[in-house]
Amino acid sequence: MVPILALVLLTAGLPVWAGGGKDSTSLKGMDIVIGNWWGDWDSSTRKAANDAEEKLIAYRAKIQKDNGFTMREKNIASWEQMAQVAATSTMAGKPAAQVFCLQPNWAMMLINRKLLYPVNSSKAVDFTSSKPVEWNKDVIDSLTFDGKAYAFSIGYGTSRHATGLFFNKRLFREAGLDPNLPYDMQKAGTWTWDAFLDLCKKLTRDINNTGIIDTYAMTQDLSTDILDALVASNGANYIGRDAKGKFTNATNTPEFLQALQFGIRLKNEGVLKPRPEISNWDWYKSEFTDGKTAMLVSPEWMANDLQNMKDDWGYVIFPKGPSAKNYRYSTDENVMAIPSTYKPDEVDKILYAVQLWYTPVDQDSDSWKIDLYNQYRDSRAVDETLSIFRDPKYGSIKNYIYIPGLERGDIAWAMWWWEDDPAQLVESVSQSWNDLINQANGIK
Repeated sequence: MVPILALVLLTAGLPVWAGGGKDSTSLKGMDIVIGNWWGDWDSSTRKAANDAEEKLIAYRAKIQKDNGFTMREKNIASWEQMAQVAATSTMAGKPAAQVFCLQPNWAMMLINRKLLYPVNSSKAVDFTSSKPVEWNKDVIDSLTFDGKAYAFSIGYGTSRHATGLFFNKRLFREAGLDPNLPYDMQKAGTWTWDAFLDLCKKLTRDINNTGIIDTYAMTQDLSTDILDALVASNGANYIGRDAKGKFTNATNTPEFLQALQFGIRLKNEGVLKPRPEISNWDWYKSEFTDGKTAMLVSPEWMANDLQNMKDDWGYVIFPKGPSAKNYRYSTDENVMAIPSTYKPDEVDKILYAVQLWYTPVDQDSDSWKIDLYNQYRDSRAVDETLSIFRDPKYGSIKNYIYIPGLERGDIAWAMWWWEDDPAQLVESVSQSWNDLINQANGIK
């Protein structure tokens, strides 16, 4: 999927600027590039596809003219080469862009090489504020070390990486279940692991009474996505952070072990279809799209791949675990960062311009929904589920992405055949994980 950093913007006139700490004339003469790996956006050449984009083009053209600067988003590298281009150009003293769009693990690599500027030292913008743009405090905190924040993100859920649950409405109906039952339980607050397991049993069916299961609740793949959902929904994480911001191994917490135990129970209950001996790596996807399994655990971007699915489908957050007080999901967001080669006054100007660039044309809090309605089969997925994913109180950052070499599959791939205590599975990988965590913390 191509991530979209630009906010979905709508109607109304251009906003009156009410932000930051720098006078707008300080941008005069600046030429700022936001470098990414997916496409160009330039108000001088952009052709509007709809009224909302026309207003966005007009707004961005106006702020550049009024403030005497130029700014654009530019594809400076492929996905495969983006991290390398950011690193090598910065080390050479000639960054390929004033702002780099990065995956969070790439940002971590650049931080370790001292190639990113600590942006929270600037007073040009207020990273604790939600106006005029909504700075993602979770992302900023996750990339803050020794009090210095090295990257930032705007908005919540914009990368569409939050893990939830797709469900096939036809298979629900044929199993005698209301096809909107997951939505109703999610809304009522009764969408729990116990309720989920009960549905899984009802959706795993021998339709022809032949002794062979015809439709399963889910597949055993992707086991990493499934464990991600279980861990987050129980208020746990693979990797924690201590009071000093250092990474810690969180797999031995009661909440994590409870999540792993429930995953193993799903397999033992027989509701997960085993992987066929001959299959593609993404066999689980066709099992769902072809109507052979009733549910699919996946990040939200998977909706793009379900557009041609014959059966009707919905999307909810993964059910709440017994140790969580509310629904919980885990995610990561693409981030933006400024190369360390720039001087403090230059960083001030760049950040001020970024805030101007991403200030919504319309402050309507529901404007982000418009395009997404076209990607889902019903409005409840957007109005109810995606609204949860855009509320920071439900989210947690996947800290494991910041540990180079750590593979959560060490646990997730093994849980389907593990017969002993789940704590022993965690213990079997703890030494190698602790070594990687120590390295990430700078401990040799």
